[in-house]
Amino acid sequence: MDNKYDNLELYKTLNILFVEDDEVISEVYEELFSLIFKKIYKAKNGKEGLEVFQNNNIDMVLTDYNMPVCNGLEMSKKIREEDPSIPIILVTAFEELEVLREALEINITNFLKKPFDADKIFDVFNKTVKMIIADRCLMEEQKNEILYNNYQAKLTFAKEKRIAKNDIETTKQLLEYQCEVCYRPKDTLSGDNYLIKEINETEYLLFLVDGMGKGLPASATAMLCSAFLNYKVENAKKKKLSLKLKELTSELLSFIQPNLLDEEIVSLGIFHLSSKKEAMEYAIFSMPPVLYQNTQDKDVKKLKSNNPPLAAYTKNFAIDSLELNNVKKMLFYTDGLSESTLKKEKSLYATELINDFVQIESLKDLEKRVDEKIEEQEDDVTCVLLSR
Repeated sequence: MDNKYDNLELYKTLNILFVEDDEVISEVYEELFSLIFKKIYKAKNGKEGLEVFQNNNIDMVLTDYNMPVCNGLEMSKKIREEDPSIPIILVTAFEELEVLREALEINITNFLKKPFDADKIFDVFNKTVKMIIADRCLMEEQKNEILYNNYQAKLTFAKEKRIAKNDIETTKQLLEYQCEVCYRPKDTLSGDNYLIKEINETEYLLFLVDGMGKGLPASATAMLCSAFLNYKVENAKKKKLSLKLKELTSELLSFIQPNLLDEEIVSLGIFHLSSKKEAMEYAIFSMPPVLYQNTQDKDVKKLKSNNPPLAAYTKNFAIDSLELNNVKKMLFYTDGLSESTLKKEKSLYATELINDFVQIESLKDLEKRVDEKIEEQEDDVTCVLLSR
């Protein structure tokens, strides 16, 4: 068999619609196409052809140009509005420049000029079928890539949770405080991460980190920080050792700095809460201020950063302390919360945050207020609320 017909096995996977008002030609089409295509659909004019196309699974269209009611070009325009890529072959007995111009404008795939023989029609079909198969392969490849990426995204998120191993996921009590966590990564590879670990019955470590930028570099930095601190706390618990925030912070810097890019900066906060000391020691590296409220004072106070952002060249850092005996609630958060844009004023949610913090009874309450007020979540958001 001539190689013009080598693609016949591919035709058996396709459905064709032909639109032809001439009964003799229509019968020839039907006899020929029924032998080579999976299924054939036919119509007598463009109006019928459009209806058949809309109600069936069509892979390619062959249409005559000159037909009553609605010609082939008019029908093709309407089909293109619904499916910009389906192959359309236009059959015409003349070469009017205006018809050709309109046909090219709506991306007619191929042309057949009457009269034509079997060799000519198969030449056109072969080109069209190869195009369909190539598109199918591309779509299948894209589908498989999406499925693979979704699978990898789930594994990545599971890995992030495994690295953190937050104790708060199994217990909501942190010393004398009720602890609630909101972790909303914008993407799977989140620059945000957090850690809440019990050191012993009287001490907890709370950690928030926000890596610079987006994607893998920021996510890797955040996960490395959390993984290191998780290891240090677990090791101390096994050996029943105490942890001092200054030493822990110094070790974290020594560990993470060789892994930072030259231009990379990291915002993070390390908080050591002790019921024995009734105090919280902290080292905050360019994070949003911790909001807190005392039992005897309705005013909201801010625990501001006491260090610049962490970078590869950072050498010295400060450790400060906050007495907890009168603190009834505290909110720790990354800038994804405060820098979200409000719906009405087009300003930042930071202008609403303090007022909402005063009024909320729970973190769920805060989440609801935020979702009602902002346009959309624009960045990773991590919040921890301690209340008693």
